[in-house]
Amino acid sequence: MDSVIPSGISRRDLIKLLGAGAIYAMLPNRGEAAPATTFEPGKGQGLIFVVGDGMPLGVTRAMHEIRTGVFGRKDSNLYSHLRDSRSSIGYMATASLSSIVTDSAPASVAWSTGVKTNNRLLATLPDGRPLTTIMELLKREGYGCGLVTTTRVTHATPAAWVSHQPHRDLEDAIALDMLAFRPDVLLGGGSVHFDAAKRADKKDLCAEFAKTGFDVIKNRTELLTREPDGRPLLGLFSPSHLAYAVDRLNDKVLGDKQPSLPEMTAAALQRLSHNPKGFILQVEAGRIDHASHSNDAWGAIMDTVELDDTLAVIDTYLAANPTTLVVVTSDHGNSGWGVNGTGPDYNDATAALRSYRAGKTSFEVLIKKMRGKGAGEIGDIVREHTGFAIGQDEARMIVDAMAPDFAAYPGDYVSQPDATLAKILSHSSYGKSSKGAPGHGIRRGNVGFTSCNHTAEDQLLLAYGHRAKEFGMDRLVDNTYLFEVMCRYFGVSHRNPSMTSAQALPFLKVATASEWQQHMKLHIA
Repeated sequence: MDSVIPSGISRRDLIKLLGAGAIYAMLPNRGEAAPATTFEPGKGQGLIFVVGDGMPLGVTRAMHEIRTGVFGRKDSNLYSHLRDSRSSIGYMATASLSSIVTDSAPASVAWSTGVKTNNRLLATLPDGRPLTTIMELLKREGYGCGLVTTTRVTHATPAAWVSHQPHRDLEDAIALDMLAFRPDVLLGGGSVHFDAAKRADKKDLCAEFAKTGFDVIKNRTELLTREPDGRPLLGLFSPSHLAYAVDRLNDKVLGDKQPSLPEMTAAALQRLSHNPKGFILQVEAGRIDHASHSNDAWGAIMDTVELDDTLAVIDTYLAANPTTLVVVTSDHGNSGWGVNGTGPDYNDATAALRSYRAGKTSFEVLIKKMRGKGAGEIGDIVREHTGFAIGQDEARMIVDAMAPDFAAYPGDYVSQPDATLAKILSHSSYGKSSKGAPGHGIRRGNVGFTSCNHTAEDQLLLAYGHRAKEFGMDRLVDNTYLFEVMCRYFGVSHRNPSMTSAQALPFLKVATASEWQQHMKLHIA
């Protein structure tokens, strides 16, 4: 008799559909072992562009430590490729046209068009001129195009490859751009922007996609049971973003309804590989960024673990399809992510990082549980869901941080009570022994954040697979260079118009403080 996994699909059927790796992805401890998805050989060359949104080196190093030191793996998939002499390893600058600190929209535009633009803009110059994207170029040539994300599919990173809107927050309009472009695969969250009941124009975009021949699916079971039949695929699995990985792992209802990033990637590759010319696929682990904005160390680590799981799926695809290039990078840093040395001679640092493993929920879920509660109840909720005991004075700090008029010093910890909670969970107090030497007291985690905002540090650039060392990515490059790499890889040629920072300055629109707060809520929630 076939064993049955949580969704009710038989193990035999799932192996047929997605390979053994899909079973791994649905097990309670799926963050602890590499998937082993199987694929048939495809028909053309492919390029898989993997984005860890807001994924600085601090969180990748923390992920590796958790993967090896807690989950018992010999190596993480990411670090395995970083150690491989066949890989190309470089560094990437990320500044936008308007700032040394970019947001995701112009960072993704830099990749997709080879041109810098101002923060908030999508494939458009500040003066309104549209920019041709790599996906638009390749679609004209007959290549398959796919976008997979754990955010809303209308969010900045995927949107910048197909949309030309003057502001990233115009997500109803971006959904119409997705319909006009018609990617072969579009998987993620954001059904609110396709729902006639929620849209100002009352258009049912899911019905419109279906009319153009799309297979439209809305839950994980449908994703795992649909046989590729040649139709393009639209999958919207949540009204807004998909839940954080840690929440999907610990909440059976969420885990049964929403697919993982490895599962969506496997489904996308199975469909795109049938294109005789080949394909381009962007895969985004988008909520690493959101967890870091919230200073949620464990949430960010577990979404980075899920990205690492996705690399294992991609590696299995490469084994059957060696003419595939993989690029792995991040659009920007976030919040000054740092694993701090703690204890005398830093001897407690490893244990402190590993102690986050007791977390059962993201801050997103935890804060919802704390709203309207008093300090006593909050202390119990925090202990139950993080594994860390906090004092009554600390619980009152969280109560204060949830007040509408709370203003944190120095002002850049804008996500509240998230940042206050993160500071409490990383707090250590050793006190003094009778001889004045450091003693032993409170021992919690040790991930520190400098803000709730993006940061300017250059980002890791990893490439492996087909022709990985041919394109000069083993050095410091600008993010715009990756457009040139993709054009050369596929043998297409295009040069977009550009502007200097001085030329763009008259078009710069600066948000008010309230507009910025509203954007941040819309961006993360």
